Amino acid sequence: MKNYTAIIVAAGNSSRFKQTNNKLLYKINDTNTVIEKTLALFLSDPFCTEIIVGVNDEILNFLLKKNYQSQKLHFVIGGLERVDTIYHCLINHKIKNEMVMIHDGVRCFVSLDFINKLNQTFSKANYEVLVPMLPITETLKKVNNCLVEKTINRDEYFTIQTPQVFKTTLLYNVYDEYFHTKNKKIIYDDSYLVELFAEKTEIHTILGEKQNIKITYLDDLKLLNLGK
Repeated sequence: MKNYTAIIVAAGNSSRFKQTNNKLLYKINDTNTVIEKTLALFLSDPFCTEIIVGVNDEILNFLLKKNYQSQKLHFVIGGLERVDTIYHCLINHKIKNEMVMIHDGVRCFVSLDFINKLNQTFSKANYEVLVPMLPITETLKKVNNCLVEKTINRDEYFTIQTPQVFKTTLLYNVYDEYFHTKNKKIIYDDSYLVELFAEKTEIHTILGEKQNIKITYLDDLKLLNLGK
């Protein structure tokens, strides 16, 4: 395995969480909030030698008050959209490792074993991009104006998770291309930028973890018996 840099996206406003507090500051146990649990995982990984956290003012103030100060921890103020936040992280901090893992701050249930698996797979095969995925188990239908148009073959489709792993040079290149193009598209995940601006680059996949959910709604926590 190799040393890597983690970029943690933690600048969202939690508009869909339906709670007073930002979901990143939601307490999942007596000691840790969502963002703290996420950071603790990467801080505990000896192969993660650099952590860049894209934050808003609220998250930054919270973490500073909690005395989150580590030589490998760096904070960067993010932008309006996720893609803006990651771009800010890239242009405001010179990444020293050849491998970058980009992870959603709200995915606090990913395991260190899985992160090690990503690292090992990426390093051994010398990939440029590696993304975790899960098969769709529900029936998938195309709907227009609340009417079903057709049923889709779900075997051809997967949901994508983070951390997504990239060669650092590739990541810089596709983000630079995106922010210099005139006709910008909605960017759903970072590997989509590779599809758009590095078409010949193979995007490899690996089976993800079911527990690695993205906390979007309060019900996501209730399903794990963590909601209050």
